[in-house]
Amino acid sequence: MKTEWIKETLTYKIFKIIKESQYELFETLAGIGENFYLVIRNIFKVNPKEILTQASRFGIDSLPLVIIIVCLSTMIISLQVSEKMVEQGAKDYIGTLITVITIREMAPIMGSFAVISMIGSSMASEIATMKVTSQVDAIKVMKINPVTYLITPKVIAGFVIMPSVILVSAFIGILSSYISVILTTDMSFQSFLDSVWLGLFEKDLWAMNLKSAVFGGLIALISSSIGYKTTGGAIDVGIATTNAVVWSFTSVVIADFFISYLFFY
Repeated sequence: MKTEWIKETLTYKIFKIIKESQYELFETLAGIGENFYLVIRNIFKVNPKEILTQASRFGIDSLPLVIIIVCLSTMIISLQVSEKMVEQGAKDYIGTLITVITIREMAPIMGSFAVISMIGSSMASEIATMKVTSQVDAIKVMKINPVTYLITPKVIAGFVIMPSVILVSAFIGILSSYISVILTTDMSFQSFLDSVWLGLFEKDLWAMNLKSAVFGGLIALISSSIGYKTTGGAIDVGIATTNAVVWSFTSVVIADFFISYLFFY
């Protein structure tokens, strides 16, 4: 009884939180890993209509937001670098720099963040709601694998459609960056296009497509998996949605580091 005071100390509470967080971390990783295995194993058992439905969410519903986010990001970058490059005598390479930044990082990362906020969060809340309202149990009663029915089509759609979404947004983003260029320099559009072509490399396009595909698959897998392991009620659905967004953001950045290292170093 004399040691009961220890449980009231700040140090004890901090270590307790860390311990609980570690348990939740490994539990989430195990759930994601298990669902990934089931997705791969049942990849050819999916109804094509379900894949098309989820592809529409990734490719049509998210495209306007992705384009807006990527365009504004490239315009902000070009606004900050254009004038400085002119001062340094590198005016002819403004389009080159913007293109490299957009293709390698800006479009895949900012586009993925937009998809996470719009599509990933909705996937997590949708499956979490189904889980806490026993709809997933009803699917099991009908002898349908919930992972094959709910998660696999989303992962396939994210992996396949995401590169097209990012490619379109990157193209429009590079062109829209000229708006910022003409606000800060007297560079002609033809000179800007010539500069853009100097920054286009096949390796960069392959890297962007691979990043986009991996990011799309990760967003769908992580968001769906975290929603799938939800228990409780309405509050837990909100917590699951938040966790899905945080996990997706973190996973995308980590994956981006390793893919960039693979291609460019």
